[in-house]
Amino acid sequence: MKRLAKGAITLMTVGSLLVASACGANSSSNSTSGNNASNTAANNQAANQVELGKLDPANPTKVTFYSYSLAYPTMKAGMEQLIKEFNDTVGKEKGVIVEGVPDATFQQYKADISAGKEVDVVQHTFNLLDSSRLGLGFKAYEDVFPKAELDEHLKDISPNALELGKIDGKMYGLAFTFSTPIVFINGKLFEEAGLDPANPPKTWDDIKKASLQIKEKTGKDGFGLSPQNGWVTEGLILSNGGRVLSEDRKQAEFASKESVDAISMWKDLYMNGASAKGTDTEVSEQFMAGNLGMYVSSTSLYSGIKKASEAGGWKVYGGPLPQFGDKESIPVNSGSVLAVRPDSPEKNAAVWEFIKFVTGDRGYTIITSQIGYLPLRTKLADDPNGLKDFVDQNPLYRINLEQLSRIQPVAIWPGDSATEMVTAFTDAIVKSVSTDADVEQTLKQAQDQINSLMP
Repeated sequence: MKRLAKGAITLMTVGSLLVASACGANSSSNSTSGNNASNTAANNQAANQVELGKLDPANPTKVTFYSYSLAYPTMKAGMEQLIKEFNDTVGKEKGVIVEGVPDATFQQYKADISAGKEVDVVQHTFNLLDSSRLGLGFKAYEDVFPKAELDEHLKDISPNALELGKIDGKMYGLAFTFSTPIVFINGKLFEEAGLDPANPPKTWDDIKKASLQIKEKTGKDGFGLSPQNGWVTEGLILSNGGRVLSEDRKQAEFASKESVDAISMWKDLYMNGASAKGTDTEVSEQFMAGNLGMYVSSTSLYSGIKKASEAGGWKVYGGPLPQFGDKESIPVNSGSVLAVRPDSPEKNAAVWEFIKFVTGDRGYTIITSQIGYLPLRTKLADDPNGLKDFVDQNPLYRINLEQLSRIQPVAIWPGDSATEMVTAFTDAIVKSVSTDADVEQTLKQAQDQINSLMP
């Protein structure tokens, strides 16, 4: 099948517009006018009666799907299988052909939208979703898919996951490829250090103690979490009672005492002489090479880590995101949502068929078993006809599934300066953790900078 564009896939950036467009539906909410109330009811009724166009198997409708997973070697085969199975089954029957476009830098879909090309579905990161819906024409699911069908399809997906792609009460992204943080453990290094890999550290104090013990006994680094990781950071802050953004997303709040204490703990851990240095890629490579005791990352790396451990003669274990003292940890999510921008009733229908398949039982069976992300249809993990055998053979997935019960979303940065905000936040974390800079002062400066950019 001919590709519209070559891609590359990595997170970041998107355009703009004003939040006013999202508030328009509520702009008359304070009016007592009967006409306004009637109009609102009529509009709501119309929104709930979205009609899909007619599809024709003899003349299939093409859907372009921009995916970062298509650009990563460890995910490519699984995503290609997902697309092929759809095209060979539901797509062939209904009259839909999906064309996958690799997008490793998260730039191709934006360039093609700007060039006027059809960009129908994007495997989109969470943090810049608001910017995309404001400036690049992404639409709320409630506005393009029939409510009854949407409600029926979503009912077996993790309720916490469904909340993650919502902005101002509407779903602008359906959680798709998804994970929570896990502490991968090198069983061999643990045992050589006199530790039990089946009893992972529960608190950050435990992590520090274990990392120093591994370093002392084996000479290998004990712990790895790159300050540039981009998402686990937020789980640390939330787990200690802090916030990244206010609940209404109008203010950055990551310079509070709770946040400063969390990042200061991380700095102490990073500087203790037993932590791996480098980028997230470098730290993951060190772990896969068998030279690192513990590594915090996403289960999407599990298949690669498991193969590396088997080749290296060691067993991989795992544990949940550590907690601060007796406070229960609060994980955040990595991964993506499916953001959509169909431009006709026929395209609505075609996109909807694809969405239903890839986020249905068969879709999540492929996503989990072939790519490594969580099955957001969690019942599949205990279904003998679904993923039970796979999860039983790979029990680390149950750690992630358990964490779904208390997950909170990563920050969706508001407005058309979202990219600048993400950069300022990330730079402040890197500086706070990996240099001798004062943590409180560094975070406060970045918080002030970000708040000056708020819409």
